[in-house]
Amino acid sequence: MVTIDSADVTKMVILPKLGSEGQEVTITKTGNEWKLESEGKSYKADPSSIKNILAELMRMKSERVAAVEDSKWDQYEVSDSTGTRIQLYKGKKMISDLYVGKFDYTQPKGPQDPRQQQPRGKMSTYVRPAEENSVYVVDGFIKMSIQPNVNAYRDKTLFASNKEDLTKITYNYSNYDKFVLTKENGIWLLDGTPADSIKTSLYLNKLAKITSSNFIDDVEPFSHTPAFQIQIEGNNMLPVELNAYPADSANKFVITSSKVPDAKYSGLKAGLFDRIFVDRAKFFSDNEE
Repeated sequence: MVTIDSADVTKMVILPKLGSEGQEVTITKTGNEWKLESEGKSYKADPSSIKNILAELMRMKSERVAAVEDSKWDQYEVSDSTGTRIQLYKGKKMISDLYVGKFDYTQPKGPQDPRQQQPRGKMSTYVRPAEENSVYVVDGFIKMSIQPNVNAYRDKTLFASNKEDLTKITYNYSNYDKFVLTKENGIWLLDGTPADSIKTSLYLNKLAKITSSNFIDDVEPFSHTPAFQIQIEGNNMLPVELNAYPADSANKFVITSSKVPDAKYSGLKAGLFDRIFVDRAKFFSDNEE
């Protein structure tokens, strides 16, 4: 369906069906970086999301023709008013223009034996090239990868590192508390006192990969001074600063990361604040002070 090299693609435009609440999303490549634009705003892109779209498009092959007349477009959700449109560009030249439509799932055939591994069902998506009347059936659920929603392609990683590379974490909780967790000769110390190795390891396992898809761009914090702040340092990495600003009851805190300066995340949803900002007691066993 798409007979081009993914390396040739320099821009993708995803357009929602007419009358929907979706957003037009433009994804542009500059050098090795991808940039998102939607509704007059720019965002840092998640490279893996962009890679997934291109991989899905490149492997997409027609299995059969579902229709050859435009009267069937709405039925298969591949018209302007029913389909999601994706346009690929090489420089200023459009090299592919597709409508991605209805998704179907077919149950596996044959008897179901609970003692054996069950056969997988068949997932199919209806696709129409913009210059054709014909509607094609392709394997897979490509509609999941191509969504007219800019948040689907934004960078969701506040922090990511190999846990073994972490060497120092500085906690500054405004007037509440301040402490430093450092690794010396393979042992983690909190303000110079050996921390509980198991509890510290469990916390660092979570901290080493912090992600969130709960963007709250329109929420303004009550203060521009963070109530909670940590700075993470380590080998093979630049320091990363995570901040929590007091906010409304629906989010509790606005969380920011120096790694993704254009994003604000909800502190309450998915327990993001609690995963990052912990008390010093978190690093000691219950019988220690």
